[in-house]
Amino acid sequence: MFADAITFFDRSHQPYSVREASSDDAPEIVRLLTEVGQERRYIANEGEYYTVDQQRYMLKNRTPGQLILVALVDNQVMGTLEAIRGTFMKNRHVATMGMALEAGFRGSGRGSGLLEILERWAKQLGISKIAISVFESNQPAIRFYQRHGFVMEGSRPNQFYIEGRMVSEVFM
Repeated sequence: MFADAITFFDRSHQPYSVREASSDDAPEIVRLLTEVGQERRYIANEGEYYTVDQQRYMLKNRTPGQLILVALVDNQVMGTLEAIRGTFMKNRHVATMGMALEAGFRGSGRGSGLLEILERWAKQLGISKIAISVFESNQPAIRFYQRHGFVMEGSRPNQFYIEGRMVSEVFM
């Protein structure tokens, strides 16, 4: 659907591209998610979540209701986004997403291209709601999503233990 890379520009007017992930991206996606997970602040996993072979399998066997994107700078994966459409008739209008960016690329506006492609995909499938959960301690991410139209819908208090304190999971 979005196999061809689309070029975007970050806040510093530096180019980056976004395209649908291929099985060749598996090692870089695993590397990125492992690095972000090891930071222990932004995503639930705390290290390698999938092996390269497992990630490659997932990329080769996606369902039509699943989207996996990569954001690239100089052909290096610096961000990824995955969205999954609801599987029941009652929730097929909703896609739940997760996104991760390398530390050096956060706050640069490079996540915006990933969201733009996600929104195009959702529109093509008739998806009217995109949902995400964020740690309450990740205020930069919450502000980013709010700038892109997400609103806080609720939370689960004390859902995670991060950096020595209990943290709520915020639903947007």
